[in-house]
Amino acid sequence: MIGFDSVRSISFLRLALAAFVLSSLGSGLAHEVRADDMDDAHVKYRQSVMEGIGANMGAIGDILKNGLVLPGHVANHAGQMADSSELIAAAFKQKTKSTQTDAKPEIWKDWTQFESAIADFATAAKDLQKAASGPDASAVMPAYKALGKSCGGCHKKFRKPKEESFRKMNMDHDHK
Repeated sequence: MIGFDSVRSISFLRLALAAFVLSSLGSGLAHEVRADDMDDAHVKYRQSVMEGIGANMGAIGDILKNGLVLPGHVANHAGQMADSSELIAAAFKQKTKSTQTDAKPEIWKDWTQFESAIADFATAAKDLQKAASGPDASAVMPAYKALGKSCGGCHKKFRKPKEESFRKMNMDHDHK
């Protein structure tokens, strides 16, 4: 006669076997992802990284332009931007065929200059973090402007202008 513990053991083994089979099927499907899907995934990831940087820059701008008294926030946002700078090169390393991006081909044609622009951005973000953490409040605005200049310098060479943005092109196409 099979006892209660034996039935539980058999049920557990069946569940474990079912979980193994299902996970094996799932991992097999993951390997069948199309190259176009991977392109889209890379593009979406790098857009997320850059949108995060933009959100931090916007938050700093809001604090400074509106005179918000939020001690430590500018330094925190600048630190997040400096941390994000370490993600940019890896996020863009994979050249993609997707048209749903504002990345210019110049990124991959002049990778060394792109990496240099990333390094300039990282330095500017760290400089703002340091200025915002220091005792001299008058050092913050020049450091913020320098960070903005590093962003703009990279965007000018490596990002499509707003009028050529894939988002604008999609909106224009949708309104026709």
